Amino acid sequence: MTSTTNKTSDFWKAVRNNVKLQHQTAIKPTSRDKNIPLSFGQERIWSVEQLQTDNVAHNLRAVFQLTGKLDIAILEQSFQKIIQRHEILRTTFTVIDEKPVQIIAPELIIKLSVEEIQQADIKNLATKEAQQVFDLTKGPLLRIKLLRLAKDKHILLLTTHHMINDRWSTSLFIRELATLYVAFSANKPASLPKLPIQYADFAQFQRLQKLDSQLDYWRQLLKGKLPVLQLPTDFKSQIIPTYQGATQYLTLSNSLVTSLKYLAKQEGISLYVVLLTAFKILLYQYSQQEDIIICSPIAGRYRIETKKLIGYFSNLVLIRTNLVGNPSFKELAKRVSQVTLDINQNQDLPLQKLVNSLNISSQILSRALFALQNVPNQPNKMADIDIISLDIEEGVANFDLFLSMKPKGEEIISILRYKTELFKQATIIRLLANFQTLLEKLVKNPNIQLIDLAYFKTVQLTDIIADYVAPRKESEQIIANVWQEILQQDKIGIYANFFDIGGRSLAMVAVCDKLQKLFNREIAVVELFKSPTISGMAQYLSKQQAGQDFSKIRNRTAKQKMANQKRMMKFRKRVKI
Repeated sequence: MTSTTNKTSDFWKAVRNNVKLQHQTAIKPTSRDKNIPLSFGQERIWSVEQLQTDNVAHNLRAVFQLTGKLDIAILEQSFQKIIQRHEILRTTFTVIDEKPVQIIAPELIIKLSVEEIQQADIKNLATKEAQQVFDLTKGPLLRIKLLRLAKDKHILLLTTHHMINDRWSTSLFIRELATLYVAFSANKPASLPKLPIQYADFAQFQRLQKLDSQLDYWRQLLKGKLPVLQLPTDFKSQIIPTYQGATQYLTLSNSLVTSLKYLAKQEGISLYVVLLTAFKILLYQYSQQEDIIICSPIAGRYRIETKKLIGYFSNLVLIRTNLVGNPSFKELAKRVSQVTLDINQNQDLPLQKLVNSLNISSQILSRALFALQNVPNQPNKMADIDIISLDIEEGVANFDLFLSMKPKGEEIISILRYKTELFKQATIIRLLANFQTLLEKLVKNPNIQLIDLAYFKTVQLTDIIADYVAPRKESEQIIANVWQEILQQDKIGIYANFFDIGGRSLAMVAVCDKLQKLFNREIAVVELFKSPTISGMAQYLSKQQAGQDFSKIRNRTAKQKMANQKRMMKFRKRVKI
């Protein structure tokens, strides 16, 4: 009864909050006679861009295939109307009185030219387009390119800078394009409703908001020393990041997605919370950190005036999760759910203002991002023309890891973008496979605890943390022999994490028991958590075993190894292997 009451309470809490957001003071048009400040989101990107002027990490690209008889003049007319309709598409940025401001051009004329290409050239051309740097002071900050594959088949490349656009806005852009193209094709006037405000009005309104109570909430959530997520990487991070990235995909099956939705319903939480909690557990598995902060994007369109407006509204929120106490998945999901509900009530505070107020490290903001996509659906028709959105590798990554979950029919596509300067493709493939395995475990047993979840199946994971490094000391070799015997692996490097390569609760007990006998001293299971690598365990034991004669231990392990081999030979003869 209590559980049901809590779920109902949380639901109505969220409903009341949404009603409250819808009835806030309206944003009104403001004068253009004064300098127009940047929104807080724009300010954050502007600061980054000043450090690296050749940065393309904030370029947003959308690629569409248009199939059908295309009227290029009408398409150009439709684009022109959208640019006229949204001031932000005519905006550039400069510095006045030592502050960045928005400059809105009265008009921006575009001319569509058509370039003939082959199907095989699409990826290269799209990538090249995305890698071209925008000049924020000169503009324009959008590029539209039309490529012809055949008489009735074209590729539309739309590239914008994040200062004037976000993913939600891209969907709005294409919806408006389709609506206008249909109207103009029928010789009808534009049928889009008048916009109540422009992006510049939102930016000025944002600067006037009183958000002290929300800042107090974030101070409480982020009090104390903030943890920086320490993921094992294949390569050392560079002082100046290149932002070069790649993307890996994994589709979650219909049956798994159905089970995940059922789990969410049973627990009275959202699918977002289920997936986010699972991602947090995955990060815990790799980092062994019990206090984890990651970013998650929100649409930032909590006011009705912004729903149909193109611009950079999306905001990042910091989601902090305490994994202390070996909670079950259900317990952890409740923690995550409560935090997300509270964040929903305090989402007005822009990330940049939070960063400025609490002096949050950029390292915390750039490690991991999680999103469940909920942007408006894009049209698949434009008069007699079929529209298909094409997913083409962009080659950039703002975060070490960005896991985006995209619903597609009854399935969900896991899209993991990563920095290639940190991770190998093989590592990311394994990470996604481990995420799927984790989800499958959770739907089967939501009561399972972290200690029983924090291990992966043994599938050649010895190089997750680093390439194989052989034991260098006698103590490391002895520990390696024990691990290899119990985990049934041919070789294990000294920097491989015990839990990443298949170690489970029973294996932990067996390893500690064996090491206790060999080193003739008590070794608590918790020490394996503290020192989960062969190198770390050897260092721990060296402090406890000063002057230890390893020759006796070596003789004991050699005898045990021979005995194990004899037993295996007898077994093989018996079963005729």
